[in-house]
Amino acid sequence: MQMYKIVYYGDKRLVAENEKVQQIDDGIRKIVKKMTRTMFKKNGIGLAAPQVGINKRIVVIDTSFGESRDHILVLINPEIMKKGNEIVVMEEGCLSFPNLYIPVGRARSITVKAISLKGEPLQFEATDYFARVIQHEVDHVNGVLMIDRVSPEKRIEVSGELAEIKKLAEFV
Repeated sequence: MQMYKIVYYGDKRLVAENEKVQQIDDGIRKIVKKMTRTMFKKNGIGLAAPQVGINKRIVVIDTSFGESRDHILVLINPEIMKKGNEIVVMEEGCLSFPNLYIPVGRARSITVKAISLKGEPLQFEATDYFARVIQHEVDHVNGVLMIDRVSPEKRIEVSGELAEIKKLAEFV
């Protein structure tokens, strides 16, 4: 099975509106399988469908954070229902922003609602790094990028790197 090409910062598909998945069928399962393969091949720990040019609300996360390929969480139509008050700032990277790592503030704890790949409703709490990864990926399906979460000063500081990444987007 082939893998997807990653969509880079500057590509309009990253900030487009993303459709809710209405039915989990073989087409959706195939997208999830190919997204998971792409995530592992690119050494990612999370991937949202817009990052591979598919404007649907689908997220895959490696819950082992690189330790195993057996712990995959699939979130269909994910929503963050509640965020805790404590904000933790930590450097984040993103497959759509190659070689860029920037400090992003995220809630330490969240409550998430989604649908599993089997079509079952999910609702759970996540904390710490797991919560951070989910927030990052849910941002993607909401058309929000990590660069949107930083101060204007930080954005100016990394403007050269952003310009280089945009050039990559033009050639893909």
